[in-house]
Order: sequence, then structure tokens, then C-alpha cells
Amino acid sequence: MSSESEATKQLRGKGRGSSFSVLDRAVWSRLWEVPATNRLNLVSAFIVLLAGTGADHRLTKWSAKACEDYVGMGKPRAQLAIGELIDAGLIERTEGSTRLRPQYLLKHLPDDADPIFLPNQLVTGLSGETPVLRRVRETGDPLLLRMLIDMYGLIQLDATFSLPLSQLREAPREPSRKVAELGANAVWALPSDHSMKAKGDWVRPHYNEGPTAEASWANFWDRVSLLKKIGALIFEPWVFDGDGEDAEPMFPINVVSFYAPNYHPDEEAELTSAIIEVSEIMLSEQAYALERYSECLLLPLPLHHRSPAIQGVAKMRVEADTPGRRMTFAQRKKRLRQYAQAIEKLKATVVEGAFDAPLRLSFGEEAA
Repeated sequence: MSSESEATKQLRGKGRGSSFSVLDRAVWSRLWEVPATNRLNLVSAFIVLLAGTGADHRLTKWSAKACEDYVGMGKPRAQLAIGELIDAGLIERTEGSTRLRPQYLLKHLPDDADPIFLPNQLVTGLSGETPVLRRVRETGDPLLLRMLIDMYGLIQLDATFSLPLSQLREAPREPSRKVAELGANAVWALPSDHSMKAKGDWVRPHYNEGPTAEASWANFWDRVSLLKKIGALIFEPWVFDGDGEDAEPMFPINVVSFYAPNYHPDEEAELTSAIIEVSEIMLSEQAYALERYSECLLLPLPLHHRSPAIQGVAKMRVEADTPGRRMTFAQRKKRLRQYAQAIEKLKATVVEGAFDAPLRLSFGEEAA
């Protein structure tokens, strides 16, 4: 294996720490194929046992009692599910097991270089909250659980740490419009109204051929909506350098918090506010434009820049704290700082009435 491939595996976090679990994709597929009395219980039990493993992500001392405590599965049902996992060869009891203190080894495939990383908080819950896995199981829908874990398997390691736009996104309904060209920059109006789009192999279990496209996709979108309602999935607005599924992310925005009763600004909200402020200064002599595009995000960009767009990226609310996740979080913070610095420099020039300095965007070295 090349050194580059080895580095990628290490970066994604396999075998490091115990705040997340590693699920082989082949094992994940097998969980939906092996005989099961209750598929939801079988898969839930496996995920609970997986969360109880240590740094090796194989040996677990959790058993039916953990299934009962964390996801509300009665002990007899949990024991039945664990027995079926043993029969299927997906787990095995260790030699040190006793009736009162069972231990299990979970099956892993050594050649899986791209496993699914799951936060253990899916099972144990965030502080003061009902665990997401328990909420999913309470719906009684095994395919909702399949969708949830498939989403974790789709997460990409870029600044968004989200599902790829090509798989699931909130896409703009209307194109952005160039409001004005002012010296070396242009001000764009970005609509926030969106439509949902999805595609990919992961959609197939939820797609049922119907008389209309809407009917065929109904189960899929119902499950996406339900994951949002139970707090497992969020859509975060980002400014992208285009409105297509191949667009590159620029920075996240936060407009909603402006209207919160207890407003506590974060970096995203502060950057959004600064962008709106400098745009309004640049358009101060074009009151009609400010009124016409009052429902849009006004954004200054260099004159040569192509049409930007707001797109909602699908993110898991409970994230696995892997080295890859920490790397992308640092990348996100760096982008926010660099955009904030660039906007402040632009503001300083336009306040003085100078419009010949382009907004300087760079994600290389830290801005001076």
C-alpha cells in the first residue's frame, strides 16, 4: 500500500480513540441480509455492541443490558437479536464470557480501507438528551435506521463535513443575480429559497416506483423529514461558488440567529452580518436595489467571480470526533477568519469611497 493511502487511513481515524466506532461497509450490508426475527432490533443491537468497544473497535463487554438501557429494547428481545448475530457469524462470544458477564468479538474485514465512522453518542446520547438511536428505534422503521447510518457513510472530508451535494442538498430555486458592478467588485443577490434534491445508490431502498415521481419519492423524503424532526440531521447554509452539485464551498452563513430571542453571535453570524453591512454601504446610493433584494443575501465578490449561490449541506447533528473531522473543522474556522479579514479590509476602503480594491480571497497562507 502506498504511503499516501496509509496516511489517508490514519487520517480517517481507524483504531484511534474510543469516542467513535468503526463499522465495516461489508458488515453493514450483511446486517440487512442475514435472517432476523426483527430487523430493527438486530441492527440496533449490533450498533449498541459496537459502541461498547474500545480502541480496537472489536471487543465489547456490552450486551443485552446495554440494549435495554440505551435504546429501550427489552432484554429478551435483545438476547434474541444477539443470538441471531452470533448465528450469522457477525459476532462471537469470547472464551472469557460468562452468563452474567458476556463478552463479544465483532467481525471486521481487514481490507476495508473506507469504513463508516459513528459517534458513540448516537447510542449513549448527548448530555440530557434521549439518544438518537433510541429515537429512531421508537419509530419502528428499520429503513430509517438504514438511512441514518448510510448518511454517516457518505460524509466527505472537506470544510463542510457533510454529505456531498451530489447525494443530498438544499438547492436554490432561482439563480443569483448581479445587482451592481462597483469598481473592482460586484454585489450579488443570493436567494435563500430552495428545493430538495437527492440521488445515488443509497436512495434505492427508500424509492418505490409509483404513478408519479412525487409518489415514488414519498417514503424517501418522509424519512429525511423525520430525521430532521428527531434531531439527527440538519441542513446548514453555505455560500458556494456556483449552484451546481459540483460547486466548491466558500463559507457557512448564519442569518437565522439574528432573529433568535436570545441572540448570541457566533463566527458564522458575525461574518454574515459583516457581509450584509459592507454590501449595504456599497449600494447606499441604490436604495431601489436594497429594497428589491431585501429577501436575499447581498454578497460582494471580485468582478471576475462567477455567480455564487446559497446551498444547504446535509450534516449529521451528532458528529464522530475523528482526526478527519477535527481537520475539516480547523479548515472551516480558517476560512471564516480569512473571509472576515477580507471583508473588513474591503469595508475600510469602501467607507472612504474607494472601489478599486478587489475583495482578496485566499485559502492558502493565513491572511496577514
